[in-house]
Amino acid sequence: MAPRTISSALADMLSDLKKQDFEKFCHRLLDRREEPRVRRNQVEGKSLLEITDVLVSTFTEQRALDVAVEILKQIGCNQAARELVRETTGSN
Repeated sequence: MAPRTISSALADMLSDLKKQDFEKFCHRLLDRREEPRVRRNQVEGKSLLEITDVLVSTFTEQRALDVAVEILKQIGCNQAARELVRETTGSN
């Protein structure tokens, strides 16, 4: 199977998260200490598609993937992290 676009895979991954895990993901995204940082008004009350856009516009597609995988692992969503990498690289 051919790799998917990173934006599409990110949006699907976020939509597959439980509500509580999505909230944890957003909290960790805001809590990152590395630059560039995401501001609270970019995340609070936003839909998963808007969060996807924030990730890509803030970090670029490839870096957004890295940041998302890092956060997923931090919140204990290791399977989602593995699937995201697999879907975007085409590897099993």
